[in-house]
Amino acid sequence: MKVSKRTREILMFCLGGGISVSVYYAILYFFTKYTNVWYPISAVIGSVIMYRISFQFQKHWTFKNKDRTKPRKQLTLYFSMAFGLLLTNSIFLYVLVEYVHLKMFVAQFILTFILTIVSFIVTKQILKSNSSA
Repeated sequence: MKVSKRTREILMFCLGGGISVSVYYAILYFFTKYTNVWYPISAVIGSVIMYRISFQFQKHWTFKNKDRTKPRKQLTLYFSMAFGLLLTNSIFLYVLVEYVHLKMFVAQFILTFILTIVSFIVTKQILKSNSSA
C-alpha cells in the first residue's frame, strides 16, 4: 500500500512529536509532583526541552531537510513559533485549570492536541522552503 507524502509527513510528525511530548509530560509530572514546582513553571521547563528535541526530529526525520546553509534561520523561526506556542499553552493551561477547573493533565492533553495541529502547519512552512526532496 502506497502512502502519500503528506500522510507520511503527518505520521512521522506525530511519531517524532509524540516522543518529544512524552519527554514534556515526564518533565511536567516530575517537577510538579516531586519538586513542588508550580505547574506553569514546570510546563515552561518541559517545553524548552521538548521543542529542542522536536526540532531535530522534524527537520531531519519528518521533513528530511538537508539544508545546512540556513540552520540558524530555521532554528530562529522554529523557536519563535515554539515561544508563541509555549505562551499560548501556558496561558490556556492556567485558564483551563484555575477557571474551568479541569485537571492539569486533562487540560494539557486538550491543548497538546490543538497546538500539535498548529505546530505541524507552521513547522512545515519553516522547513519546506529549504527542504531538499
